[in-house]
Amino acid sequence: MKALSGFRVLVFLSTFLCARLMLAQAAGLYGAVDPFIGTANRGNTFPGAALPFGMVQWSPDTGVSGFYDHADKKIYGFSLTHLSGVGCPVMADFPVLPWTGEFNVSPAKDRHMYAIRFDHGQEQAQPGYYAVTLSDGVKVELAAGDRSGIARFLFPEGKPARLLVNTGGSADSDVHMPFLPPAGREKDGSRVELSSEDVLTGTVTAGGFCGSATRYTVYVAARFDRAFKNVATWQEGVIAKGKRKAEGKHTGAWLDFGGAREVRMKVGLSYVSEKNALDNLDKEITDWDFDRQRARARKRWTRLLDRVEVAGGTPEQRTIFATGLYHMLLHPNLFSDANGEYIGFDWKQHTVKPGQQAQYANFSDWDTYRNTVQLQALLASRRVSDMMQSLVNDAGESGWFPRWPLANEATYVMGGDSPVAVISSAYAFGARDFDTTTALQYMIKAGSVSDRELSYGHRYNQTTERPYLNAYLQYGYVPSDDPIGVSRTLEYAAADFSIAQFAKALGDTANYQRFLKQAQGWRNLLDPETRWLRPRSADGQWLPGFDPERSLPHPKTSSVPTDQYGFEEGNTYQYTFMVPFDYPELFRRIGGDAEAARRLDKFFVKLLCEGEPCFNMGNEPDFGTPYAYVFAGMPWKTQEVVSRIEKETFKTTPDGLAGNDDLGASSGVYVWNALGLYPAVPGVGGVVLGAPLFPQAAIHFEDGRTLKIRGEGKGAYVEEVTLNGAAYASSWLPLSALGKGASELVFTLSDEPNRERGGSTEDRPPSFVQEPEDGTAAALSSLPASGERKQ
Repeated sequence: MKALSGFRVLVFLSTFLCARLMLAQAAGLYGAVDPFIGTANRGNTFPGAALPFGMVQWSPDTGVSGFYDHADKKIYGFSLTHLSGVGCPVMADFPVLPWTGEFNVSPAKDRHMYAIRFDHGQEQAQPGYYAVTLSDGVKVELAAGDRSGIARFLFPEGKPARLLVNTGGSADSDVHMPFLPPAGREKDGSRVELSSEDVLTGTVTAGGFCGSATRYTVYVAARFDRAFKNVATWQEGVIAKGKRKAEGKHTGAWLDFGGAREVRMKVGLSYVSEKNALDNLDKEITDWDFDRQRARARKRWTRLLDRVEVAGGTPEQRTIFATGLYHMLLHPNLFSDANGEYIGFDWKQHTVKPGQQAQYANFSDWDTYRNTVQLQALLASRRVSDMMQSLVNDAGESGWFPRWPLANEATYVMGGDSPVAVISSAYAFGARDFDTTTALQYMIKAGSVSDRELSYGHRYNQTTERPYLNAYLQYGYVPSDDPIGVSRTLEYAAADFSIAQFAKALGDTANYQRFLKQAQGWRNLLDPETRWLRPRSADGQWLPGFDPERSLPHPKTSSVPTDQYGFEEGNTYQYTFMVPFDYPELFRRIGGDAEAARRLDKFFVKLLCEGEPCFNMGNEPDFGTPYAYVFAGMPWKTQEVVSRIEKETFKTTPDGLAGNDDLGASSGVYVWNALGLYPAVPGVGGVVLGAPLFPQAAIHFEDGRTLKIRGEGKGAYVEEVTLNGAAYASSWLPLSALGKGASELVFTLSDEPNRERGGSTEDRPPSFVQEPEDGTAAALSSLPASGERKQ
């Protein structure tokens, strides 16, 4: 009887645990998201309320620069717009602050005067919702819509209910342009108007992101659930009590609701007009039911997050994964209004054309082409198609694709020509419902039209989508008079390869071959003496004194002490391996697979570093480098490094990211790695196989397909793989290998590495660069090939 009883206990426990696991799966990832991850250690994420790809991100700012830093103790306001994980102050438009004290000094004169202490123990954040109780007893709750939001302010009994609306308080509203603004562009500054007893409208022009000479104008409309008792407005340091309108630099309004215990506020945004902002608000949030809007936000997030499922793993792993996926789905952002209107890159009003649901903005292309747009395209192909059409529209209005566009201007942050890689990668991963013919035309223009043939970019102190394009085309590389010439060459090579893949997919063989050849220009910078990428002058001379082991800047031209001359935010160790489309040739030129592995082994001794020849989890060019081992026939080394990255560089704490998240790009490393896949090659619809973190996972593509992923056994290493029940020896999985319905990828895991699997040439990822059929050299310049040395 005892044995039988014990058996029943085991059956009961097994059933109970299975039920718990099923319950956890049914709950999805929404409850596992922690928006506070990345709010410290320069992660620069925000914890506030937003919807997927929404226009509004209503979130607290703990400094006057518009960031939320977990180490800070005061909140300066709850502003309506944010970018997650960027490294420069930006947006933070229309901050609102509940205030129970007196109003005697304009915030424009002394903004530090209006800040309230808070405690993290009084905060709560979920996707689409944020709440905090401030030190003066005021409780603030925020819930987001697409272009709108609703707030509930609960004031302590016996204290006045007041709000400061700082319409001119953006992160950078002092924008001074070096050129005359085009017709129709708003003047610098802001305005606010209390147009009735319960309505506020406002406008602000801000910008200057990362020092760029750019601006945007955004409009707000707010309704309140009760009338104002007293009002005041301000302009700069001058307060006008009772006045209902202010215009100029740094304006705002003070609203007194008397002794009300609860004040609710609804807001709408627009980049077209205050009228559209009010229209967006009235169409999206039709009542005053805060909890209903919060529930809507939760439903929207749940629907999208549930397109990825994971089961098993630790609670910490699940939280990091869910939060990473959440961060990957915050941007780009809606830019058109509910009526379809938007302001274009020509600063004229446009309406989205039939077939496009909405216009989008804010593309951190240099970051997100490496892993983010690919997953977005799988999960939300319709919206990503609209995003790609948005970039095509931008090009039609401005003359070329915008680099790192913020609102309706290109900021030109970071080198390279990354928009083309974003578009090509999105297409390769299933987002194809956009004007691909026009997209290819602008891609070709970007890679072939010389500096002198373009003039529009002079407004931005740029001459073309690709600076140094003439030199790049003439020599096959960007010469060393450009302080980031090597990294720019690598980025242009990635862009050219992406153009080639896009042209091939559209049946344009001539441009496929042309840009595939052009993408091989990086070879001209592979120094045969050091066998590292090295700056090279236009006459073919290598930069003297170059030492690959030291990231010392050029003493006269580099202002960043941790950057090696010739490289942007990095060094030759970090950039040499940034040619995944041409790894076989790279490995041949540096001495073979064994030498490549030796260098990589040294590179991965450290996983977090700056100014050293080692891996930096916070540096985008490094993201795909762990998978270089796979191309060298040693996937077990990739599995080992990826496991270390997961354990050592990601945490569930506010400092759980290794630096700027850059609109989800850093988070994307963890998400893809945990799934056992990585989109290592830009513009190509396929993934390199790693090792899954969770025993079970599934990706539900928006096109109806599902990829189920299972990890059987324990350990960081892969013993064998099957696809739909059949042995799968390759380390590369093209999306074309997946059926129309459900496919299942099963990894058998082990504590010991399998040094044989993936070693043969046929089992490695394919070579994506073929030598021309006529046997001509791939080098573009008339200078000696990089296998020779010119003295």
